[in-house]
Amino acid sequence: MAVIVSGSRDYSRSIARAIALRLNLKLVDVLSKRFPDGELYVRVVNGLEDEHYIIVQSMEPPSSNSIIELILLLDALSEFKPREVTLVAPYLPYARQDKVFLRGEPISVRALLKTFKTLGVNRLITVEAHSPTALSYFPGDVINIRPLEYMAKLVGFSSDILVISPDIGGIDRARRVAEALNARSDYIVKRRDRVTGEILVEPRELDPRGLEVLIVDDIISTGGTIAEVARILREKDASKINVMTVHYLNIEGALERILKFTDRIIASNTIQPLYPDKIEYIDVIPLICDTLTTILERV
Repeated sequence: MAVIVSGSRDYSRSIARAIALRLNLKLVDVLSKRFPDGELYVRVVNGLEDEHYIIVQSMEPPSSNSIIELILLLDALSEFKPREVTLVAPYLPYARQDKVFLRGEPISVRALLKTFKTLGVNRLITVEAHSPTALSYFPGDVINIRPLEYMAKLVGFSSDILVISPDIGGIDRARRVAEALNARSDYIVKRRDRVTGEILVEPRELDPRGLEVLIVDDIISTGGTIAEVARILREKDASKINVMTVHYLNIEGALERILKFTDRIIASNTIQPLYPDKIEYIDVIPLICDTLTTILERV
């Protein structure tokens, strides 16, 4: 038997309820509060011993609060001596810091994933992690759900579309989406100044004239890179510019930057949807449930 437990944030609870209902699993209650000094208190109310716990924790910004809560939840669950712990983290924060760029920096995702493992997580399920390197730091079973092809097909894009990666690191994502649609793909060259953080976008010899374009990326935070890529494509006379991302982080000002040069924004619901009138959200919870069903059938 497996049971579902979620963090205290409303969206974590919403995802956990949806998974529990779809898979007909018990949902364990968690109480939480904040002390006057800001410290967090959590309590697993009706936990059971020797069960497979599936923890659902949405870790959208501010991610640090969710991380601390998850650490406390994992420690609380250890009191019930779980047989196995699976962590479902639809959005995995700190995954972009997956290597040392400047001497003296931490590999943030390594520190995070090793902490989860130390506290009892046996298996990690996430959605479109930033890179395989990031996930390699988890010393346990890892499942990375790749939803972009699913999303593109649900939206109904045709083979006539040109799929664009906003940087060389995302070429594989663009190619996978293009192959699923039987379409073409290309990329824009992006460089980041490691000291200032400034992003420089350099156009390739693209020919999007008269074509509908789909820019795909795993994460949109400030929207600066996507807006600049869209501007370049607009200058090159693309007929329509769509943006599709898995994790839209809702950073203030991002939406306005992107909409200035694009016609359509599509995102998944790994992070709480906040702009349903301006962003088309695709439900990827069924993909998480399919993954969990496969796991539960074999454990």
